[in-house]
Amino acid sequence: MNADDFGMNKSVNAAIADAFELHLIDRTTMMVNMPSAADAMELAEDKGFAGSVGLHLNLTSGKPLTEDIAADPLICGPSGEFSADFARSMKTRFFLPSGTSKRIEKEIRAQLDEYRRLGGTLWHIDSHHHVHTDPSIWRILKKVLPDYPVVSIRLGRNMYIGGNVLFRLYKSLYNLSVKRRSRIRQDYFGSAEDYASFIAHKPDAVRSAIEVMVHPVYDDSGKLSDKCSGTYKELARLH
Repeated sequence: MNADDFGMNKSVNAAIADAFELHLIDRTTMMVNMPSAADAMELAEDKGFAGSVGLHLNLTSGKPLTEDIAADPLICGPSGEFSADFARSMKTRFFLPSGTSKRIEKEIRAQLDEYRRLGGTLWHIDSHHHVHTDPSIWRILKKVLPDYPVVSIRLGRNMYIGGNVLFRLYKSLYNLSVKRRSRIRQDYFGSAEDYASFIAHKPDAVRSAIEVMVHPVYDDSGKLSDKCSGTYKELARLH
C-alpha cells in the first residue's frame, strides 16, 4: 500500500502520517519540489517511517527545482509552474524536442538529488500523474537511473480485465523494461478500486507481489479517506 503525494501540503502530510500510525499503508512517495516536502520528511523522521519514503517524481504540479525548465512552454506556463500540458498530448507523451528532453533530464536529476538531500533512503520511484510511464519520459529516466541507487520503479497500471490491445501491449513492454531495472519487483500495480475488481476476476493473483496506490486525505467530515478521481472512499487496509 503506497500513499502518493507526500509533501503536497501539510494536510496531506498529516493524513499520510496518520495512515502509517493506523497501519493502513506500508510506504509513501514524496514530491520533493513542493513547499511541504521538508515538513514531510521531518514528520516521517519524527513518526518513525522515514525509511519508507520514496520519490514521487513530479513534472506536472507546482514549481520545478531547475530554472531552465521553467521557461520551457511545453512543460511550464507563464508563471513558471508545471502546466501538465505535455502529459495531455499524445504527441509529446511519445516524443519531445531534444532541448526539452535535456531540461527534463536536468529536473529529474535535481529531484533525485533533493530526495537524497532531504534524507530519502528507500530509493523507490513513481510519479505524479504516472508521467514516468510515458515513452518520452521513460527514455529520459532510463538514462538517469544508472547514476542513482534506485532499487524499484512503479509499474504501469496492469490490474484490469480487457481494454485496448495496443495499450495493453505497450504496458506489457514498459513493465518488462521496468522489471529489468528493479531489484525489488512487483507483478501488479493499480488503485484500490483496480485491486478489488481484479482480484474478483482473478483471485489467484492475491498471492502475487502487488502495489496498491492510495491518496490519503481527510474528507469534509474529517474521515481519513482515499481520494481517487475526485471522489472520497474510506481508507482501509486491503486483505
